[in-house]
Amino acid sequence: MKKILILIAIILIIIIVPIMTQFSTYKSGKKAITKFNLSYEQYLGKKLYGSEVGSLINRATDNNETYKIEKDEKGKYIDDDKYCLIIDINIPILDENGNEVEDLYRMETITELGVDRFVKNFNIYEFEIEDKRYNQTGRINYLKIKMTL
Repeated sequence: MKKILILIAIILIIIIVPIMTQFSTYKSGKKAITKFNLSYEQYLGKKLYGSEVGSLINRATDNNETYKIEKDEKGKYIDDDKYCLIIDINIPILDENGNEVEDLYRMETITELGVDRFVKNFNIYEFEIEDKRYNQTGRINYLKIKMTL
């Protein structure tokens, strides 16, 4: 009888320990995603200045470099639907009729030209996050930031 109880206890431990380990891993992964998202979501609905946009671009670039996100032949990050974060900057211009036209710049273009240069030229302008998207794991993977006229 004692052997049967010990055997049942061992089987229960063998079943419960992996389940608890997986649950703990899942929970810590969700916590990391929430923390990552919050570092960008805190800017939703708020006015940003060029320096804050520059910081977001630098953080996104650091993120992509940390996770070794591949680039295409044009030097643009390829979305891996896991860790990649892409930021587009919409700097509207007025056409000859005075209508606002979207002029979109990828973060790689701004990084290539110099984020410090972007900050210097656009620091007094206001921006706002116009669009955001999440990947299949719930992690932010796209931001569209628009300069407000």
